[in-house]
Amino acid sequence: MQRQEDRIALLRQALRSPDAWQVAAALKYVGDTLEPELRRRLVPDLVELSASPLWASETRDVLERI
Repeated sequence: MQRQEDRIALLRQALRSPDAWQVAAALKYVGDTLEPELRRRLVPDLVELSASPLWASETRDVLERI
C-alpha cells in the first residue's frame, strides 16, 4: 500500500514539473502502464494539466482511457 502511495506521489510531482520531459514521461507511464485504479486517483491532476495548451491533447488521451 505504501509503495502505491509513493508511486502516486512521484507521479503527481512529475506531472507538475516545469521540465517537459518529466511531464511527458509521467503522462506516458500513466496512460500506458499504470493500473486503472491508480490512474483514477490522478484524475484531478490530469484535469489540471489539461488546461495547459502544451499538454491538453496528450492529457485528454490519457483521461479518455480512464
